[in-house]
Amino acid sequence: MSTNSSQPDWPEIYRQRRNKIRRQVDGVILWIGHSLQPRNYAGNTYPFRQNSHFLYYTGLSEPDLLMLSFPEQDHDILFAREADIDDIVWTGPTRSRAELARDAGIDIAEEIERVKEHLAGVRSDGARIHYLPPYQYSSLYRAAQLLNMEPAEVIANVSQVLMEEVAKQRSIKTEVEIAEIEDALAITDLMHRAAMAEMGPGKRESEIAGVMQGIALAHDRQQAYNPIVTIRGEVLHNHSYSGIMQEGQLLLIDAGVESPLFYASDITRTFPVSGRFTAKQAGIYQIVLRMQLGTIGMIKSGISYRDVHLAACRIMAEGLRETGLMRGNPSDAIEAGAHALFFPHGIGHMLGLDVHDMEDLGDIVGYGKKEKRSGQFGLNYLRLSRPLEHGFVLTVEPGIYFIPALIERWQKENLHSEFIDYEKVNGYLGFGGIRIEDNILVTPTGATVLGPGIPKTIPEIESAMAQR
Repeated sequence: MSTNSSQPDWPEIYRQRRNKIRRQVDGVILWIGHSLQPRNYAGNTYPFRQNSHFLYYTGLSEPDLLMLSFPEQDHDILFAREADIDDIVWTGPTRSRAELARDAGIDIAEEIERVKEHLAGVRSDGARIHYLPPYQYSSLYRAAQLLNMEPAEVIANVSQVLMEEVAKQRSIKTEVEIAEIEDALAITDLMHRAAMAEMGPGKRESEIAGVMQGIALAHDRQQAYNPIVTIRGEVLHNHSYSGIMQEGQLLLIDAGVESPLFYASDITRTFPVSGRFTAKQAGIYQIVLRMQLGTIGMIKSGISYRDVHLAACRIMAEGLRETGLMRGNPSDAIEAGAHALFFPHGIGHMLGLDVHDMEDLGDIVGYGKKEKRSGQFGLNYLRLSRPLEHGFVLTVEPGIYFIPALIERWQKENLHSEFIDYEKVNGYLGFGGIRIEDNILVTPTGATVLGPGIPKTIPEIESAMAQR
């Protein structure tokens, strides 16, 4: 990374990004910003989060913005409503339309009602209007009004070429973007270390979640996603904080904040509530750590992330065979899908302005044009499968889970019994789950683990927790 300490020229960066995308698309691009979403009535809204594509090309985080990008170099129009006195009374002064345009590197700013006039002119000229698939219903209906279409027509006519070119451009992270992710990881590190210091038998999950989110707010940061803080680590996306920690349990924490410019971090650690791992916990933990370190060591430009995922599965199957939980040939077990009882999700995903970067565009981001998702349980949840490229930032997050309902179902069906010793597996009911996750930058020759280095080996974790 550059050692230049000068601040990035963000308006120029946004201008260059728009000029790059317009060269790849024949026509006019309609960019739709997000609107405030009501929580239970119109005046009580959820915290606002701008559409990430709009952020990428403008950096503007105000609601109800629109932009048109024309084929000519630097020809963009920002559409915004000026604040009136009622807005100022209730929410205070905001940037003017001209100031918003200046901060985004846009030369022309107009009243938002004029966008329809411009779109009518584009249609009369016979130019194509490109837009991305709206995933908020308010954006879908706004697009329908602007384009004089039914909502179903809007969805049917999204621009495939724009989706592909945006995915290609946003997938390669620049130095300034990596610096934003590093910034987010610095605060995320503080959050996880605070959790280690506060957790212990008798504490509530909600107490730990509150401590972590308090640190984020103290640094004026938003969570990149709903944090997971749970003693039921076998529930992959458990957002309840009602559990009370007990001696001998594990606490799984999956949490990360956004940077000032909304880039995400995404870190998972699994800690022993008592401060020391039991022998059984340590055995499984070491397998997960081998999965993570082994696959990070494989990552470099050109390697398929599907192959990285399958390598993690092999490391796990070999480790679980040593414990007696699995048996038979690991390669045969993986081909049959038997390993997914313990590892039912993919090894990782892209990371950027979205914690699951650009997944609103579907499998364009994670899969090559000729590659389809597997139908096999477990492998079908692989979010990123394609060959990796220099500049990708992604997560590596293997895990081993003992999910009672899944174990019960497979055992009842005698599924993959040639590879799974269900009698021994039943001895792990109530164990929970272990996941270890870091954020990785792909380089031509390897991988760089981003962030300040949150404890993850058993000695590091036990040493840090001993200082509570």
